[in-house]
Amino acid sequence: MIREIAQAIGDDATQKLVADFAGTRLYVPHTPEPEDPIARSIGLSAAQKLSRIYGGDRMDIPNPTSRRARILRMRAEGFTIEAIARELHCTARRVYQVLADRRRAL
Repeated sequence: MIREIAQAIGDDATQKLVADFAGTRLYVPHTPEPEDPIARSIGLSAAQKLSRIYGGDRMDIPNPTSRRARILRMRAEGFTIEAIARELHCTARRVYQVLADRRRAL
């Protein structure tokens, strides 16, 4: 989803959006107004571009420095899959998914 957003509004606006709303669910209005939270974050022009694609939807804005980054760091430090899952309160399956996504991205 982040890649799609970046294609629509650019990398800088996407980074600002993630910095301001990471880990939250954000409503994208059909017609953004200057006082809308999204427009105040990324600017009215970028908010309008985003609304053309996601207007009326709620978007889950990921928190890239949260669990995913911690999983990768802990695995690099030698923690087992099970130890990571216990420490981060997630399933071992989720840990495997994050590691597989990382391998595919390389």
